[in-house]
Amino acid sequence: MAGSSVASAVVALTNAERAHGGMATFGANARLMEAAQIQADQVAVAGRIEHVLQDARYPTLEDRLAASSYAWQAAGENLASGQRSAGQAVDGWMQSAGHRANILNPTFTEIGVGYATDGSGRQYYVQVFGRPRS
Repeated sequence: MAGSSVASAVVALTNAERAHGGMATFGANARLMEAAQIQADQVAVAGRIEHVLQDARYPTLEDRLAASSYAWQAAGENLASGQRSAGQAVDGWMQSAGHRANILNPTFTEIGVGYATDGSGRQYYVQVFGRPRS
């Protein structure tokens, strides 16, 4: 499945989880998609999932949001690796208290998703959540 198809599936599945919880769904935001893709590419190159990659061009979430010109008042990030599908990634996040809290956080109103694979075919998924500055 192409990266944009995977990203779209993650957005749809994440919004289904929010709707199931009686919450407003996320709007997909192109700048958050860019920030998420930056991190997906970085973790795939690094071969490890970490929110802060000291040796990367954009080491922190704040750096990635700035690089994508997203003006935010609240932001969060979920990372996953090794799942074979968008559904498995979202299911995994929903089984983890911290990741689930990000998905169901009412403060966040927008989402971006990135997807990449490394040289061995391992898959990396990134969700970036945001609430734009008013």
